[in-house]
Amino acid sequence: MKIKYIPIVLILPISLLFCSEGAAGSEDITHRMTMFIFQLGVIIFAAKLSGMFFEKIKLPSTLGEITAGIILGPYLLGSVSLSFLGFDQGLFPVSEGSVPVTPELYAISIIASIMLLFISGLETDLKLLLKYLFSGGIVGLGGVIFSFFPGALVGMYFLDLPFMSSPVLFLGIMSTATSVGITAMILSKNKYMESPEGVTILSAAIIDDVLGIIILAVVVGIASVLKTGGSIDWGGIGYISVKALILWLVLTSAGLLLAGKISTFLKKFGNKFSYAIIAFGLSMLFAGIFEKAGLAMIIGAYVTGLTLSKTDISYEIQEAIHPLKEFFVPIFFTVMGMLVNIRTISLGTLAFATVYSVVALMGKIFGCGLPALFTGFNKKGALRIGLGMMPRGEVGLIIAGIGLSNGFINDDIYGVAIMMVLSGIIVTPPFLNYALQKPGRGTRKRLIDNEIESYLIEMTNSEQADILINSIVEYFDKEGYFITKQILDYDMYMIRKDDIFFKLLKGSKIDNSNKINIISKGENMDFVKELVYEATVKIEFNSQEILKKIDLNEMKKTSHDSDSSQVKINFDISTILDPACLVLDLKAKTKDDAIRELVEVLAKNKKITQKETILKEVLTRESIISTGMQNGIAIPHARSEGVESTQLAVGIKRSGIDFGSMDGKPAKIIMLMVSSTKKDDPHINVLSSISAYFRKVRDIEDFLRIENKEDIVDFFRIYSDDNTWYRRVVKKISI
Repeated sequence: MKIKYIPIVLILPISLLFCSEGAAGSEDITHRMTMFIFQLGVIIFAAKLSGMFFEKIKLPSTLGEITAGIILGPYLLGSVSLSFLGFDQGLFPVSEGSVPVTPELYAISIIASIMLLFISGLETDLKLLLKYLFSGGIVGLGGVIFSFFPGALVGMYFLDLPFMSSPVLFLGIMSTATSVGITAMILSKNKYMESPEGVTILSAAIIDDVLGIIILAVVVGIASVLKTGGSIDWGGIGYISVKALILWLVLTSAGLLLAGKISTFLKKFGNKFSYAIIAFGLSMLFAGIFEKAGLAMIIGAYVTGLTLSKTDISYEIQEAIHPLKEFFVPIFFTVMGMLVNIRTISLGTLAFATVYSVVALMGKIFGCGLPALFTGFNKKGALRIGLGMMPRGEVGLIIAGIGLSNGFINDDIYGVAIMMVLSGIIVTPPFLNYALQKPGRGTRKRLIDNEIESYLIEMTNSEQADILINSIVEYFDKEGYFITKQILDYDMYMIRKDDIFFKLLKGSKIDNSNKINIISKGENMDFVKELVYEATVKIEFNSQEILKKIDLNEMKKTSHDSDSSQVKINFDISTILDPACLVLDLKAKTKDDAIRELVEVLAKNKKITQKETILKEVLTRESIISTGMQNGIAIPHARSEGVESTQLAVGIKRSGIDFGSMDGKPAKIIMLMVSSTKKDDPHINVLSSISAYFRKVRDIEDFLRIENKEDIVDFFRIYSDDNTWYRRVVKKISI
């Protein structure tokens, strides 16, 4: 029954082995498909690995993917012969035609570009766009004007061509695009998404892209006429502009008016994965319609996404289509890198690219920053906005690819465009991070939104916040709301039903992740408070019912009375135990002081970052039920944001400390464990392994006689079922 789930990438090569070689052209198609599969496999691995490497060195993964494409492309390693695999001209040979890669590979990149613009349209917040239409519009328009004309002028100077020429016009339009993705990532990490600067940047980037796409439609029309050798007068330019604008407005308006009916139609397909795929299919159909109408395919994809952005399933579609995006988008950036003809890059081209890149970056800083000064922002806010509008990414690359594939620009100009995109990706993060981290607001006056309200809930720790959030989300789900968890550095849920919208955050725009913030219109706050009340009551009721069924002390005692021969150690404690964090003679006389002393040891050795937070969380956990075990062992512990990964501090108090242990005996070995709140930190695994180690020791008193820190670490390193450690260390003590 499971055979139908075998991936097509495995079925295709197998099926090709059984193709009849007698049919005309079968050998050629088999070779091309085999090459295509090899190419995709290599690109996927190269894109992901290079993206991960660049993220490690604090650079965007996009930069790594483009770099991988340049290195693997037909102008470098791609054309190296691999005759032993049957690829005499290399795995990525230079193909004939307007692009140097195979049509199959370029087709995949076209699908990816449609997906990118479809998702960009989905992510467009129409209400935000309208609300900040004035400030965002001025900033976005300034960015387009100050980028397009300087970019075109640089092209005129270096290419010695008139303004009304395809290469010059494309150099102008390529410099206008802004990468919302890169900017949003930086804003997210700095928790600036909902700030006045953040909202203005995002709305301006939306307007910027809308204007850029409209101008692209005009430029493509003009360039098509120029390519055929026809002459263009200003009347012709006006006709093309009006045609593009009317077509854009008519189809966009029609889409927005029919959005509700389209959403109802999509919901009939049952689940979010089905209607997400159908929605993407619609974007491809619209892309084809726009291309046939003389506009670029990406415009149709963007309009489809924009149409669905106002529906209550927009976030559901984004979430469901995310795996496809993870597959296609790295391929897109890698293929775009492959189109760079590095062989033709000369000193003149580098000079051209450098000047063009600097002008493009400055165009955004001044073109967006200066207008921001007239819309309520101070110099600090204007600088943040200007820097936030600098990065170019997917839209700029797509425009460059359209120009190259249609013969509007050549390899050299495409290379210049790629360098401009790369410069924005490299330069923006450090400068924007620095500007955002400088203290002080970016507006002249403190802005207060009277329409939007926040309901803030503060919990004792992050785990409590998680429990309450899960209960709140469950109640929203039962009320029929569509809920999507955004993939960010903090938890954010977008909750929508018809025209009612909520944003649920944990760790953004608030002090820490112990706090929950629910944002919506003031008129919805009574509903929010009632829902949170019911969610909290449910947690309280379920907690009481669970405690009636489970005796925690009895459960702990039973688990530690089991046969020690059956105990399995799943985690090597020695890998996280630093001898510097061992205290052979604790000074503390009480449980709280012992915990405090061991926390201080971790802080002194730079194992933790938030000493007071961790101390509070460990003591809170201890107050619920004692972590004193049996036979003189205590394991105080907690999860916390104040540590990056699980850390241990071990203290020995031979006279013992009252820990409220199960057997009533004082604790002589205290192992303080703090783990990160990250999902991949093995808190329970380490906790159970510590318990397992000591349950295998025959006599704790022998352990207490050890006076060498390295021997204690050895205990956790080599202790096993055959008691190797026990015999070696005990013999050493006896001597």
